[in-house]
Amino acid sequence: MPNSRGKTSFALYIHLPFCRKRCAYCDFISTAGMEDEIPTYLESILREWKAVRERLCPGEAVEVTSCYLGGGTPSLLDEGQIETLVTGLFPQGVPQDVEFTLEANPESLTPTKLTRYRALGVNRISLGVQSLSDEVLKTLGRVHTARQAKNVIELLREEGWENWNVDMMFGLPGESPGAFARDLDEILKFAPPHLSAYCLTLSPETPFGKLAKKGKLQLPEESAILEMMDILEASMSRAGYVHYETSNFAKPGFCCRHNLTYWRLGPYVGLGLGAVSYLARQGESWGTHWENPTDFRDYARMARERSWAFLKRRPLSREEAFMEVLLTGLRLSRGLDLDALRERFGDTIVDRALRVMEPLVESGWLELAEGALRTTPEGGRVLDALLLEIISDLG
Repeated sequence: MPNSRGKTSFALYIHLPFCRKRCAYCDFISTAGMEDEIPTYLESILREWKAVRERLCPGEAVEVTSCYLGGGTPSLLDEGQIETLVTGLFPQGVPQDVEFTLEANPESLTPTKLTRYRALGVNRISLGVQSLSDEVLKTLGRVHTARQAKNVIELLREEGWENWNVDMMFGLPGESPGAFARDLDEILKFAPPHLSAYCLTLSPETPFGKLAKKGKLQLPEESAILEMMDILEASMSRAGYVHYETSNFAKPGFCCRHNLTYWRLGPYVGLGLGAVSYLARQGESWGTHWENPTDFRDYARMARERSWAFLKRRPLSREEAFMEVLLTGLRLSRGLDLDALRERFGDTIVDRALRVMEPLVESGWLELAEGALRTTPEGGRVLDALLLEIISDLG
């Protein structure tokens, strides 16, 4: 956001949608078999970045507080392509205090790539492991094996990477609580600084979604999934991790700064296919959203014709911004600081929301404690349903 010295600060996200193979559960904007399009796509990304700086932030210094290369599979790109992207984004080099994350899959991460990433300024790797069962990985449509995942984790440790994350999933087809517990114990032997664990959710248009609709996908019962959640929380606590967000655990000092920007509705700019942004410019009290095209041809046309999505950004009202802060902030274990909410949005809107949510507090799903509004452990287990109810009640 702009300040008195004419500097605009935000987190920067770059979407790299290229994959070797799409997973059976994936509903992200990604594509397989289009590696030939990578050079042209990177040109469009850098064109968009130049436009953001020159047209959206004219005459101001731009400060990137964190950078995240997501996908897709960013590690699918070769070293030269990643160098083209990073040096184009940061011609003077990546500032040392910037948390710079690159998402990677085990089958495409090599010692040579890791060395080049570090030289370019990447200082955090997020590794998509998902499971340590070869049978489950095959069902998911993952390309790597459990052995490859373990080898890459060993490589990260041997190469001295201090900040890295492992992505895991649970509630997978054919998975039992015991199998999940064994996978988790195996991962924790490597002591990752950060771990993200997501319960499988089905989207209708994915292969898994279509199989489930036909009754051909055998998923664990709800009781088994709740047991997996118990295992996850107990194991991570014993190992010294902070459960700082509903799906994320970190050793002290290793919470993901980039994602915290989203959950606190801080300023962020997304570049690339389908990327979403939130920024408040002068005269835009509650900020604006914009979203890039999700089709390759439309995105390429936007970059070619310079018809940038941010030129048509949508202003948020106070109520819309407040709702976003509320819904993302309740994902955090600390919840929402009520004094900070009042300072940002005013007493009236906060008091109304607290009155409307009072039944959820009385029912034990939410709690008011230490000057904060947050979910209880029971509320955290049913967070998605709880958020839908809050949207309905406050709508």
